[in-house]
Amino acid sequence: MPRLDNIPDGVAEIIEANSIPWFSQTAAPGLVRGGSYLLAGSPGIGKSTLASQLAGGLAKQGIKVVYVSTEQGLADLKRAVQRIHGARNGRLSQRLRDNYFIDDSVGDIDNLPRFLSRRVLANGDDYHGAQVILIDSIQGRGLAATATQKYHALYEFIENAKSQGIVTILIGHVTKRGEIAGPRDLEHNVDCVLYIRSAFRLRLLFVPKNRFGPARLEPLVLTMDAKGRLKESAHATATSSKVHGYGGAGDDLAEGQASICLPRYGSRPDLNAPFLPAKKVKQLINALNTLNGVDLNNYSYEINAYIPGRQPYREELDLPLALALLSSYARRPVPGRALFVGELDLTCNVRPPDPVYLSTLANLVVGPQRGRMNQIFISDRCADEFSQMQPDEAAPPVGELVQVCGVKRLDQLIGDLWPDLLGRNLDR
Repeated sequence: MPRLDNIPDGVAEIIEANSIPWFSQTAAPGLVRGGSYLLAGSPGIGKSTLASQLAGGLAKQGIKVVYVSTEQGLADLKRAVQRIHGARNGRLSQRLRDNYFIDDSVGDIDNLPRFLSRRVLANGDDYHGAQVILIDSIQGRGLAATATQKYHALYEFIENAKSQGIVTILIGHVTKRGEIAGPRDLEHNVDCVLYIRSAFRLRLLFVPKNRFGPARLEPLVLTMDAKGRLKESAHATATSSKVHGYGGAGDDLAEGQASICLPRYGSRPDLNAPFLPAKKVKQLINALNTLNGVDLNNYSYEINAYIPGRQPYREELDLPLALALLSSYARRPVPGRALFVGELDLTCNVRPPDPVYLSTLANLVVGPQRGRMNQIFISDRCADEFSQMQPDEAAPPVGELVQVCGVKRLDQLIGDLWPDLLGRNLDR
């Protein structure tokens, strides 16, 4: 066996993705010649867009790229390239047109070794000299994890490409449980795994495996520009959130706190909500999953509620707890001087409190908590009534001390608090 001193140093040769600097920083040190990369995520999350964004950028650098499609037609892919890389009239640069090739002839992944030897490695073919090959996707229109022979052909393709110094980027599906589709050894046969999750219009990019550099278990937060291209979001801070509510008695405010994260790679999701009714917490999470753009499945949760005086949980705390969950999920802050009140039904409608609760809350606003809050979000069915309440004749009505905001549904409130998440004023 050779000693360490007798083993030559292997210096990785990097292909710089100059058009997407955040990609090279996340999948550090970037695209290594001969490296294999698996990009996984749910349908419609932006995997193909990111792959085309990366491929077109490399082509414009003079690097020959072959984009192999097993799902989409050539015309659809061409339109995507024009949208992502084209000028206003859709025209593409000459350099990109010279170096970007799209192929839909493979059909199935067991044809990949032959495609590599006959179309890429053989002299005289248009694809000869390609330095990057993208496969979109390895599952195509459906491939069972038990299709052992087909996956072995994929591994043969990866090894043959590696021996020639060709970068392979594989796009993969995920299961309903959020796990990467395919056999367990799929992840072992690639060098780097990139995993994308969604949070409204945001995309969270993880690198749970990286043979060339450090793994990234904390997400890089991305958003989409007007062309659908992924870029770093300005709202990248993490992610425990605290939201004010009121428990219905006493002079102190309640607080809902939540932190949402993907479990460490390979571990199961966990729900930790001490001193809270488990049935209510699960009901809230299920209700939030009905909202457009929300997928809270397969996350881990840490949820707490501070209710002064050890009062029992009241349904009026549903709204602050739900917002704490969404704030952590979407990585957006909640106004610190806002108070949220309301029970949520199964379709995320905000129900009004009973008259006794409203009266007690009005006394709190004009009395012990006067000046602390500048906004109160409450059901639109009682907002006017609450705004006009004047529990103390010496004090002005509630509406003159705080802004009372009527809310009908939770998604309406999300649009008011974070309009960019629903497509308004994106990333401004």
